[in-house]
Amino acid sequence: MVLPTDASGQEYQAAALFVTYVSATPECACDTTVGKLEIVFRVVYFSCEPYYGFVSHPVYGLKEATFLLVSTETHQTKEYHNITAYPSASEGEYRAQIPIGPDDPTGRVLVYVKGNSLQIDDGLRRGPPNNISSEQTDDTSDLSLVEIGTRQPAQPLSPVAQLLQGNELVLILLAVIVALLLLLAIFARRKERPTSLTLVREPHPGPSGRRRPTSSRRGS
Repeated sequence: MVLPTDASGQEYQAAALFVTYVSATPECACDTTVGKLEIVFRVVYFSCEPYYGFVSHPVYGLKEATFLLVSTETHQTKEYHNITAYPSASEGEYRAQIPIGPDDPTGRVLVYVKGNSLQIDDGLRRGPPNNISSEQTDDTSDLSLVEIGTRQPAQPLSPVAQLLQGNELVLILLAVIVALLLLLAIFARRKERPTSLTLVREPHPGPSGRRRPTSSRRGS
């Protein structure tokens, strides 16, 4: 850990390391139980006790950290021990990546930097004093509350569904063509059917060629 010096050249002595920023970003972890969490956190130490204002210095040479995942709904927890930390472009800021497995907490999950888990290049662990998430930091721009979903087991496809999978457009076109052919056949059959005529039977003429009068019976 690199310590700055004051005007007289005397090194400041850091009592402990503090985490002032924790932000987590899920990668393929929102709708699946397999993915990764990218964690960015800032580590500083204070040059005076007690801590006044924002007088702090970035920590260099951080090697490892332990992270704690806690479900805000079920309170299920899981720890990731001694995860390698890589320095980012900002001073005192580090990045780490942890996998998300089927046994991890699901739903709304808070990601913490575990207390007394920071290992610097001299092999010592010096903080933070407590578990730290974005809820405990003074920096309001960080966010370590993430949503981790649960993957539903895939249902096996039936033989018919397997046959139809990937061929929906072809089957739709074939169905349309068959329907059109049936309509054309029905229309053609109706045009060829002969028109039915109603035959009217005329009365049989009498001997003189005149029509035989119709006899009617009167009641007696």
